[in-house]
Amino acid sequence: MKKIISWLILLYFLILTFERVQSLVRIGRGGGQKFFVTAFDGFVNVLAIISILATLVLLTGFNGGFWKSLFDSASEINYSILTITVGVMLVSGMVHTEFTLPPVQFVSYGFLIAAMVLRTVQISGTSGSRFMLWYSLVYLTVFSMAIPVMYHSHIKLSVLFHIIEAVAALVLVACFTFMLRKLFLGQGGNLLYWIPIILVAVLDTVLILMRRKESLNVFVLIFEIASIVLFAVGKFLK
Repeated sequence: MKKIISWLILLYFLILTFERVQSLVRIGRGGGQKFFVTAFDGFVNVLAIISILATLVLLTGFNGGFWKSLFDSASEINYSILTITVGVMLVSGMVHTEFTLPPVQFVSYGFLIAAMVLRTVQISGTSGSRFMLWYSLVYLTVFSMAIPVMYHSHIKLSVLFHIIEAVAALVLVACFTFMLRKLFLGQGGNLLYWIPIILVAVLDTVLILMRRKESLNVFVLIFEIASIVLFAVGKFLK
């Protein structure tokens, strides 16, 4: 089981890195100035590069056990640093650069979710409440879909919108990473924390309302509502 989980996480890293790099390389072919056509482009391109480089540093310098676990199930994995590395890489996926390939990104996220499911199976025997553990997994998965991707907007308050958008993406990725770490450390029996859901409700709603006339983000709206409903129901059942 441990090997399979590690390979699924590795596929998440490899596929998402490939997708991000191909986007940046194709942008670079247009000349260095293509990276900074607008302030928005410059920000998301630089943020994506920083995210990828930081991930490589973490993977090569701080995840030795993870690499060993791909071939040796007896090796110890530091799931704390590994999940933080997953979150750092996810930042690059939350910025829409030119030539982004969303279907490829979703494939990488699919492998990560599969790893989350198998890790839940692995620790379910030691969980105080299996129901809440699995409920928390569903909630965390839905919550991850409510994290808004940074898109270029041309509304009147576009600068303010992009600032809020950047804050939302970074803060909610941090919240997801925090809960993912709890899950992988075997502490995911109750991930219904107030702060993450309040941030989702406030930040997603503000972004959706600000850009509603330009483009209504139905995807984020659906998963924002689903996250809130799951949180409320989970609190009631608990």
